[in-house]
Amino acid sequence: MAESRVVGFIDIGSNSVHLLVVELFPDSLGSVIFQDRESVRLGQSLFSQGRIDGETIEKTRIVVGRFAQISKDLGAEEIRAFGTCAAREAYNRNELIEAVSEAGVDMRVISGREEARLVGLGVFGPYGPKERCVNIDLGGGSTEINLSKGNEVLFLDSLKAGAVRFSYGLGIDQSQAVSQKDYRKIMKAVRKLASDTAKRLGKIGFDGAIGSSGTMVNLAEMCAERRDGDPSYMELGELSQLMRELCELDVEHRYDIPKLNPGRADIIIGGGAIAEALMTLFDIERIHISDRGLREGMQIDYLLEQGRKDFNIRKSSVITLARRCGFNEVHAEKVRHHALALFDRLRELGIHKIGDDRRELLGYAATLHDIGEFISYDRHHAHSYTIIINSSMPGFTGMELEELALMARFHHKKFPGLDNKYLGCLPHPVVMDVLGCALMLRMADVMDRHRSAPVDRVRLKMLGNTVVMDLESEEDISMEVWKLEELSENFRDVFGHDLTIRVPGWENGIRSD
Repeated sequence: MAESRVVGFIDIGSNSVHLLVVELFPDSLGSVIFQDRESVRLGQSLFSQGRIDGETIEKTRIVVGRFAQISKDLGAEEIRAFGTCAAREAYNRNELIEAVSEAGVDMRVISGREEARLVGLGVFGPYGPKERCVNIDLGGGSTEINLSKGNEVLFLDSLKAGAVRFSYGLGIDQSQAVSQKDYRKIMKAVRKLASDTAKRLGKIGFDGAIGSSGTMVNLAEMCAERRDGDPSYMELGELSQLMRELCELDVEHRYDIPKLNPGRADIIIGGGAIAEALMTLFDIERIHISDRGLREGMQIDYLLEQGRKDFNIRKSSVITLARRCGFNEVHAEKVRHHALALFDRLRELGIHKIGDDRRELLGYAATLHDIGEFISYDRHHAHSYTIIINSSMPGFTGMELEELALMARFHHKKFPGLDNKYLGCLPHPVVMDVLGCALMLRMADVMDRHRSAPVDRVRLKMLGNTVVMDLESEEDISMEVWKLEELSENFRDVFGHDLTIRVPGWENGIRSD
């Protein structure tokens, strides 16, 4: 792709229709412009009556048409729409396809295995997981299983077990309290469908598990509310306890359960039973949770079709966020160059022993350090911190985002001491590394203070206990030197050495040669 383009991706599922509108750039995975979701419940009439009723088809036509128009209004040149389980199984699916076509969208009905592949691509990313990992995507009509390691897909399956299907298609009234006998019936139905899949997974083996879909996310949120508030994972024991309590309540009283999505109150028993049964059957004690899925997989698959082969998820996430905030690319790249040069040379001189993992974070912090100007220049360093910490950038852990955000925050205004409140969540050795990187970022930013790239080269050497920094420039950079000299005390506090700034060939703002 030579230039950026906007594409709309529509996922027409058994429970909801999802929209993702993305601006795709040549050097990134793209920037999400807009996303939306509308529950249409294609599977409710299908699994309870055997066909999708006309009212639901009409609602789907309206939603898809509206999502298509939104995509076009946002500049989409292309719209891709995939139909999944309900569209696969309904004998009157042609009525659905025709209705969607009337809305101006061509819907492609994909197989269960293709859905599993695309969901895995969305959850794992284009390079796949480092270790063998199984993804369980618990949808409205079906549950897709993807076992992958790296780019190799080891196993794919699609089970006819979904939150809507098992809430309305088993003859158990789940609007009322559900007896343990009936709950065990749901679990038994899951085990019957998944027994062969469990055997296959057991033979191959896996090191980790990730759950995805709205139902999985909501189950994890409810479990987390009872624990420590962290919804990034869910344990089998806590899920079992949650489901026992939910079964004792009718729909109206389930609304009182903290974090339960009201729109899932009628399907949470069926969905939770599937999750519990599969975790038990697959011998999963803890499952990590992802909010990515089919739409993101459609996006990555589209890029692969366009010839994209190289994906750097972390770099892509950073560039995407920077572009959304309208960053000054020339200034950011100059600061990044100076910051990494300082990092490398100071490490060569033995001034610090910070590892390459934080060197990478420093480079990303340099790219993002000024994005807070998107809100306002005043306190832009604080705004940068807020944007980064809340960005949920793919490829980064929560702690990495915290460190990256702190580096960006401390590049401007008063440099922090060890008692700074923002450092309280970090272990002391990490604090010193983050402060070291933040100081190097601040020095690099000062070197391009007026965004005119006046510093051509930086040379560092040791004279006794003093780090001597020689700056090469073709113009008067006295103001940059003054600002760097103001950081000498911070340099001593962080690195334990004195700092001297020189500009060979210049003296008092006048060329000496």
